[in-house]
Amino acid sequence: MPMAELEDGTLPSAGRGTRFAVLGTALLLCVVVAVLQVSTPPSSHIASMLVAVPALVAFAFGPPVIVGAAVVAAGTRWLLLPTEPQRIGSVIGTTVVICVIAALSCFVVRRGERESARLRKVVSVAETAQRAVLRPPPETLGPFRTAASYLAAAQYARIGGDLYAVADTEFGVRALIGDVRGKGLDAVSTASAVLGSFHEAAYEEETLGRLAGRLDTGLNRFLRDDEAFVTALLIQTAPDGRTEAYSCGHPPSLVLRDGTVHELPAGTGLPLGLRTLTSAPTEAEGPRVAGTLLRPGDTVLLYTDGIAETRNETGAFYPLADRLTAYQRAHPPPVDPEHLLAWLQKDAHDYSCADTYDDAALLALAWPPERPSRSAETRKKMPPGTA
Repeated sequence: MPMAELEDGTLPSAGRGTRFAVLGTALLLCVVVAVLQVSTPPSSHIASMLVAVPALVAFAFGPPVIVGAAVVAAGTRWLLLPTEPQRIGSVIGTTVVICVIAALSCFVVRRGERESARLRKVVSVAETAQRAVLRPPPETLGPFRTAASYLAAAQYARIGGDLYAVADTEFGVRALIGDVRGKGLDAVSTASAVLGSFHEAAYEEETLGRLAGRLDTGLNRFLRDDEAFVTALLIQTAPDGRTEAYSCGHPPSLVLRDGTVHELPAGTGLPLGLRTLTSAPTEAEGPRVAGTLLRPGDTVLLYTDGIAETRNETGAFYPLADRLTAYQRAHPPPVDPEHLLAWLQKDAHDYSCADTYDDAALLALAWPPERPSRSAETRKKMPPGTA
């Protein structure tokens, strides 16, 4: 269990119980060594073990107490091992060297503890900010069961710019996934701006192209960095299952159906934040693209490139479509979106090298299969030829 932080962000040297335990151990060591030395010939030099006392005490009480422990250890050792006057300096010198090493080690450890405490505090603040931005989607939305997950590359790099959102509008269920260029609190702030625009414009714009234009306009009002941008993917599923997608420089979504995996066709446009760099007409008017007719039993997966660009030891990219196909073979329908995302994150992490697994966000929309009506079930159970 980590030690509690002090108000100034530093760590105490040790708890009171720990200090008493260490002090008791040090005293017990002195007594045991003294008894053994007295009961054995002087040539055994068992008292030499007392040099460990300063090092033991140092990590419980800090460097200031080392001097006292060193004096006690050296004095006890000298009394137990009567030596010639010329060897007294050797006894004291050995003890001093051990004390210096213990003090330096204690200093290094304490400095590392303070740095770790500061880093944990910074990460905690950033994670809280990101959790406030990336709220989990509702369990059900329209005809779909939904799930989302976010996993970062390393323990102290848990803050990135991946984003996702869903909304149930009069135009159908709309979903967004995106990836901000960069990481850290600046990326979280940029993601917050995109999500804020989405939650407003998703209920107003009739087409995904117009919705992308609104997101781009809102982002450009926020950005101060001319090189910043956000890749994004928007999808929309109408109540009858007609599904369209619009990609702003983002990987396409995938549809899992009957053990197969295929890409969802999408219109294309520039990443958000870069549309003002071209004089060509934007797609804000909203081109209608040939979509896909989803049906009960289908699952749509939206993802960021942290999954698709994961590499193994040979440099080969993670075969996302093949692994999703394997998942469907191992887990018969209906697809549980939460289980799918948990399995996918673990599978990609196991596939990757230590330095090739990037931040990854996933969003799954699973349309549960229709249950057969009672009359249909009754007909299946009737013998052939029965009216």
